Amino acid sequence: MPTSTAVPTATPTPVVSAPPTGLHGGRFTTLAPANVPNLDVHREVQETLSSLGPGIAYSRLLRLRTGPEDEVPQPSLRLECDVCRSWQMVDPFTYVFQLREGVRWQNRAPVFGRDLTAEDIVYSYERQRTPGWANAALLQDADVIETEGPGALKLTLKPGFANADFLVALADGHSKIVAREVVERWDGLEHASVIGTGPWRWQSTEEDVGSVFIKNSDYFEEGLPFLDELVIRIIRGDDKTQLAVFLTGGVDVYRISPSGWRQLSETGGDMAHSLLSRQGGSGVALTMNVSRPPFDDVQVRRAVFQAMDPWNYVRTIWGGQGFPGLGMPVHEPGWNLSMEEMREPYFANPTAASSILQASGAELPLRFELAVADFGDIHRELGMQVEEDLRSVGFDPFTVPVSASQYQDKVWRDKDYAMALGDLPPTSTPNGFLLGVLYGGSPAGNVLGHSDAELDSLILSQSVEADPSARRDLVRELQLRVLDQAYMVTPVTTGVRWVFHPHVKGFFPNASASEYFYWAKAWREEG
Repeated sequence: MPTSTAVPTATPTPVVSAPPTGLHGGRFTTLAPANVPNLDVHREVQETLSSLGPGIAYSRLLRLRTGPEDEVPQPSLRLECDVCRSWQMVDPFTYVFQLREGVRWQNRAPVFGRDLTAEDIVYSYERQRTPGWANAALLQDADVIETEGPGALKLTLKPGFANADFLVALADGHSKIVAREVVERWDGLEHASVIGTGPWRWQSTEEDVGSVFIKNSDYFEEGLPFLDELVIRIIRGDDKTQLAVFLTGGVDVYRISPSGWRQLSETGGDMAHSLLSRQGGSGVALTMNVSRPPFDDVQVRRAVFQAMDPWNYVRTIWGGQGFPGLGMPVHEPGWNLSMEEMREPYFANPTAASSILQASGAELPLRFELAVADFGDIHRELGMQVEEDLRSVGFDPFTVPVSASQYQDKVWRDKDYAMALGDLPPTSTPNGFLLGVLYGGSPAGNVLGHSDAELDSLILSQSVEADPSARRDLVRELQLRVLDQAYMVTPVTTGVRWVFHPHVKGFFPNASASEYFYWAKAWREEG
């Protein structure tokens, strides 16, 4: 593995956003799709627990920035301090964090409002990376986690590999800071009282009811949160049920699905008060197994790309709730290729697709199996559109529906497929995606079956590059390599669309890496 040659920062980097403005008071109600399995935020990865439920009571060392699009354009993995006040990259393998003063545990037994210390963070990280636990992988690159006095923390990476995304793992919504006293009193966190240092005081979580939080009046960031109460309701019905609850005023703001968005449009409801949070690391990917015919021929793969129009899929099937790309998380929008860089050279030209396919010498119509993950109606609709587009240029795909659980085994584990269309494994960092999905030297093997030394070199070079501009250029170059070789595309890199009533103000969510601090900045305007 290469090591980073970037020059470390000479001075600590203070990254704390300016305090927002808004009105205090009132309550917001939102929706969650499922009950939480238990209350242990280190052992469970469920999003309802980590970022739309009890987990929002906890702080982290770092968090993702949130704010209006002109301040924080999305997708974004831009970092800022949570309980730290600055950090310093001492060398490519060592980070030192200075903690804020005045951060206190909520004033409840058994912590009774004591100060947060660096030892609390060491304890939390050591607990989180317990072998076999669901969130241990986030800290897998850490070697030594230690204090430098009560107000400073030092993290040293494992020798030989400087992971350029390590700080994002610390900001991930699953990397919570918990209190040792709470863990010991309840012999774990599964059924413990939820006590954190965050802006919300947990009141209750009930099955099929939801969670209730009140403002933490002792929170360390002055003026936050704005709301007095945040209620997260469990509504387990279909899209129509959730939309009805919203339209009748039962909730103030919620994440609406693409099909729910289409239903809202059909009702003539107010669609002006909505926000699309673009993200990466999730979506519906089309992959081709380049280790077996017919997709061992790059010309055949290029014909597949030219037959498809992913921008049309996003618009007509996904309700505009996403964008085409590789599906990888990126630190800022400039890391992604633009529509102009992707569409005309590689996609949406059926005439070119037919010509390429005929010139390839393949026997037409070219028959192959298309495995489509059965994640619901919208995924099946996308699969039918892709099949239709391929058939129109000389392919003869026969679709095989595959259950969600079987798809993970068939495609991502066993690589037993020719072409596949289904959800990406969730990832929260560029390296998590590139090393897990595209890198040919992965212990499990890449899902595409390629042996592309040029692509692998680009992936490794960007993975340790500490200079953001240089890394961006490498990431863009490797994306062009993937498109030129027509390995894979994510027709729909999903985004999260929120709808809300006019009284909801200051609400600017960031959907990346299970972020949730935006709830503290939202406020209610009556009238």
